[in-house]
Amino acid sequence: MSEKVYGIDLGTTYSCIATVDENGEAKVIQNKESEFTTPSVVNFADPTMVMVGSAAKENAVVDPDNTVSLVKTLMGRTDCAITYNGERKSPEEVSSYILRKVTEDAATLTNEEVHNVVITCPAYFGTLEKEATKNAGIIAGLNVLEIINEPTAAAISYGVTNSDKTQTVMVYDLGGGTFDVTIMRIEPGKISMICSDGNHDLGGKNWDAELMAYIAQEFAAATGFGEDFDAYEEQDLRLKTEKAKKTLTEASTARVAIQAGSCRSSVVVERDTFEQITESLLNQTLVLTDNCIQIAKEKGYDTIDEILLVGGSSKMPQVKRAVDAKYGINSKLTDPDFAVAKGAALYALMKCSAPVSLSKGDTLGGAKKSVEEEPVLPPMKFEYITTKSYALEVLDENEESRCRNMIFKDTKIPESGEVTVTKTFGTAEANQDSVDLKVYESVFADEYYDIDEEFLLGNAVLELPGNLPAYSPIEVTFTLNNEGILIITGRDPVGGKDISATLQATGVMSQEKVEEIKKTSSKVRIME
Repeated sequence: MSEKVYGIDLGTTYSCIATVDENGEAKVIQNKESEFTTPSVVNFADPTMVMVGSAAKENAVVDPDNTVSLVKTLMGRTDCAITYNGERKSPEEVSSYILRKVTEDAATLTNEEVHNVVITCPAYFGTLEKEATKNAGIIAGLNVLEIINEPTAAAISYGVTNSDKTQTVMVYDLGGGTFDVTIMRIEPGKISMICSDGNHDLGGKNWDAELMAYIAQEFAAATGFGEDFDAYEEQDLRLKTEKAKKTLTEASTARVAIQAGSCRSSVVVERDTFEQITESLLNQTLVLTDNCIQIAKEKGYDTIDEILLVGGSSKMPQVKRAVDAKYGINSKLTDPDFAVAKGAALYALMKCSAPVSLSKGDTLGGAKKSVEEEPVLPPMKFEYITTKSYALEVLDENEESRCRNMIFKDTKIPESGEVTVTKTFGTAEANQDSVDLKVYESVFADEYYDIDEEFLLGNAVLELPGNLPAYSPIEVTFTLNNEGILIITGRDPVGGKDISATLQATGVMSQEKVEEIKKTSSKVRIME
């Protein structure tokens, strides 16, 4: 592929785009506002125009009915992120505007077409979320080469993949709206995922909320202000709170000037106080990390050799201090805001097998390269795990409907790129002409669990011969590939007939719908 390729970190609170230059160095590209990251916020200004980024973020509280924030948490979970002008806007369409903003700005700055991209997603994303992310890219008019998980991208960016030694690496990723932790095995020329865990609703936004509540409380105590903040006052306080949090990353105190109603005062926040009121949030991440480490130990990986801190919220001093103290390792905190986008750009180049000339002293993902080495990106194999469990609704021994896991979370996907599991079940009634297979996607590791429609992935219909007695054996096979696509097949072992079925996933757009939204959204301009 001769065209340039790009990596996009489509983040919950901020997004950014990177590419690899002629020297093999991954670099983040600024937007038109000269910012290296773009707030993942979209404001619908009118039917033919949207605001994306900082301008939209500033309107988030003032114009909440027409603004979407944290849309990433809705991907694959709902078909509507906002209703505007009488039309339901899907998370995919809203996300496509964010992707258009970062790619169009990059194209303007570099004077080059931005078309071929790799987009990242959290490690815990399942089939629905990955499909939604890919569809967002298609709606944005991009050629999505692949959706890869953020920890893999981070590992590539940090350069651990270029080491000549084998090690077990943990990626602690605390972003603006989500948290996940992943443990992987790094060998020369190969990355193998071991296990992952996370919380899609835990991130820097929670730290912001705690700090904002504290500042409002202190303001009220100092001034006697007993009213609710109006929309403009709340928006001002929200923006100043985020700025104060960032200040506390570098300084021991931050001062926040507030005006509400007829009251005016300044609130001074000590870093120690900030860390104290958010300690429970940090502890939640450590509990998830402990769980992940325990799973790795059960799989035979007893030692963590290296810890990488990723995500903008990892810059808070309390994070590195707590992680280092708890696990006895000097974690690496380098480029946490951009590591994922840079790693995705490097991965995109690996995906395309595009040559890159390197001169003496240049770096590739953090590893020094000499002029004697091959002027190409090193070949790399990637071994993934299933990030969710996939279950089939069955009748148990008590004739009650239960979910029976077929593929379990954290199962290794072989180098063939597919994990296949076959189980034999019996027909419920005589002369059945079909079986409706209901498939569930969850994080549960139990063999059986109670049915919960929240985890319904979709259904598939198996056509049967129609003359089978009750309890006739039917073999059902689940095949899951590393892109999260699930294929279901069945077999009548008595008659020797193979039965195929197509999974109709709930919440996943049809390609016809994707093309329809692509056509209409392309007429909407991104406000300058």
